[in-house]
Amino acid sequence: MMAAAGLPTAGGEIPVRDVVMDVVRRRKRAARVLAVVEELLAEEGDARRVALSFLEDLQNAASHGVAGLVTTQELLPLRGARTVASWETVERFWAAVVAWCDQTGVELESSESLRVIQHPELQSIIWPSCRSLTDGRRVGLPEVLRYEQAVGVPMDAMSHRPTD
Repeated sequence: MMAAAGLPTAGGEIPVRDVVMDVVRRRKRAARVLAVVEELLAEEGDARRVALSFLEDLQNAASHGVAGLVTTQELLPLRGARTVASWETVERFWAAVVAWCDQTGVELESSESLRVIQHPELQSIIWPSCRSLTDGRRVGLPEVLRYEQAVGVPMDAMSHRPTD
């Protein structure tokens, strides 16, 4: 399954964000990787959590509108039924975070600074961890953590809160 998607199959764990950044940089792999995600979403436990984490990071990285990278619009038709449902779960969660920020007066920064990051390792850290909004703002993990702590509602099957 991993080899068919063009992903490494040996040598230890592969960070989800590394795979995400490979997909957003290489459009040709997107369909094959999303097929793997579709299969992982059918499983329980860790496999499903990894798939959800991947979708979240992929949505975030694709949201920044960086020239030359895969866009959300290009990804939408490549999703299977389970991926569509999980994609929407992730979108609803981040929309709830943004709504909470707006309602409670949490100011969100501009997303412009994200698009000028040139260093590939910095891109791999920052782009998947925050989301550019259509109004030019961005929301990231600090806001997600504040939302989860205030509201007590983590994303379905995953939480951004540190484990005890």
